[in-house]
Amino acid sequence: MSSKAYPPRSPPKHWGKRRRYPLPDASGRGRGRGRLDTERLVFQPDASLSLQRGINLIVDAVRPTLGPIPRAVAVSQALEDKPPELLDKGGLIARRISDLPDRDADMGAMLLRQMLWQLYEECGDGTATAAVIFQSITNDGLKYLAAGGNAMRLRAHLGACLDIVLDALDEMTRPISGREQLAQLAECVCHDPELAEKLGEIFDFIGEHGQLDVRRGHTRAIEHDYMKGMYWKRGAVSRAMLRGGKEPDRIVMNNCAILLSDLDIEDAKDLLPVITTLMRAGAKALLLVGDKFSETVINFILNNKEPDKFRIVAVKTPGSTDDQRRAHLSDMAVITGAIPLFKAAGDTLATAAARPNDLQGDDPAKHARPSYFGQAKQVWVERTMFGLVSDRDDQGELTEHLADLLELVEDARDKDSETFLRERIGKILGGVAILRIGDALPSRMDSRIASAKDTAKSLRRALRDGIVPGAGIALLACRAALDASPVEAGDSDARAAQRMLLRALTAPISTICQNAGFDSAKVAELNGEPPEYGIDVRSGAIVDVLEAGIIDVASVTEAALRSAVTSAALALTIDVLLHHAQPEESYTP
Repeated sequence: MSSKAYPPRSPPKHWGKRRRYPLPDASGRGRGRGRLDTERLVFQPDASLSLQRGINLIVDAVRPTLGPIPRAVAVSQALEDKPPELLDKGGLIARRISDLPDRDADMGAMLLRQMLWQLYEECGDGTATAAVIFQSITNDGLKYLAAGGNAMRLRAHLGACLDIVLDALDEMTRPISGREQLAQLAECVCHDPELAEKLGEIFDFIGEHGQLDVRRGHTRAIEHDYMKGMYWKRGAVSRAMLRGGKEPDRIVMNNCAILLSDLDIEDAKDLLPVITTLMRAGAKALLLVGDKFSETVINFILNNKEPDKFRIVAVKTPGSTDDQRRAHLSDMAVITGAIPLFKAAGDTLATAAARPNDLQGDDPAKHARPSYFGQAKQVWVERTMFGLVSDRDDQGELTEHLADLLELVEDARDKDSETFLRERIGKILGGVAILRIGDALPSRMDSRIASAKDTAKSLRRALRDGIVPGAGIALLACRAALDASPVEAGDSDARAAQRMLLRALTAPISTICQNAGFDSAKVAELNGEPPEYGIDVRSGAIVDVLEAGIIDVASVTEAALRSAVTSAALALTIDVLLHHAQPEESYTP
């Protein structure tokens, strides 16, 4: 057979290119040899089962922390020589969980983790309640969808049922008052009787907007103190300015003149007209507030040979941004009657030194110019803070300024702005308390400090929004209103949503009883009892929970319920999971 010459074959079209293999099948497994690590799709029913596994993992880790007898969760630390963290806050526990080995389950876990962390950031509490409600609705919802239910209609009916329950919660809300009730609520949040008693006394004095400064103590006891006036966290620019007082590192000046500014004070000569003006007016002390002070200016102030005749103490303008500095200056101006100097407006120290009788010319407008200096009955300055005690008799301007701030709080759209506005209101109202927390173990001291701050946040919300019966009783009592709500005949999705939420409302109290060592039959003992009666799991008795001091913050309970129901309803609509080959890394939940 004769040989025949064949032309060379052209290379395949895919040579030099990455071959694209088929997408994974419904089980999430790829097909074909040499499958590349590309995006992966997971379809039903594996998608729902995977989400459920991740959700249950997070809830099982958070569940032990619910109730007055919480069990801690140990979390290993990155450094080998450090002991594990012992946490009893659901939000913190969820935050420590990430990157589960099962990537499909990890998506469900991260969905719930995000919700719990946002709730913790907003309220500081309620995360364990939200977790068990979320789990109950999700597990029941997935069973209903597997039986042929409609996810979108179910989500809509869950939202309608949620509104009924929230209205019932609102009817149960009542105001909180008195030191004893505040201490009871504090103990329900922090489970620390000694700390709760101190916080109850403090908030009975300072109210909703008052300032609370939580510090490390120098003894093993918890101590507290009250201060007059208002203070800012900025101390003297030089420790040497505080010498000569009755206390070390603290100077007190009575009937003190005040000059407010955000100026950069660089030249000592600029201070001479200010000092001359004040000494002519008979002033003996000046609090000088500025953004920056040069070494020359600081040395000039320290070289004062006769501080008894005239003393100057300089502090930096409070605030970390220009907007915050302007806000603090405006607050101090209302308190002291001063007119602040702003570098953005072209003001200088010479502007303040120009008194009406020093101005040249016959212009009556110039002669009518007001003084830029303010006045305080008492000023105290320390290394890290300074405070004012106002002596203004006219409270009209102060009341008007406070009303403006309260209105801004109502319109605040982000948490940082609202927190900053409430701090300003607290300074103006003048209620100030310092809580010093001590302990033999530094780690336990830090834990109690963190607990005090979270509890203080809950007490402020309670004073603002009211309280409801605690230990899951408020949610359990809402079942009557939900069960009585009419459901359209033949609407299986509406009936399923109602049944799911009815069951979910019992999840918190059932979990509390289980954590305390009781079986599920304990909740059945409440049948036939008045709605305000519940189980005191510390004794096992059925009591009037409000009289027993078992209470929750109304807005926290509402936020936990709303977050759990809306997030669970959204999770039930997820049909497909998409995994990226190289997902973007993020350190936020």
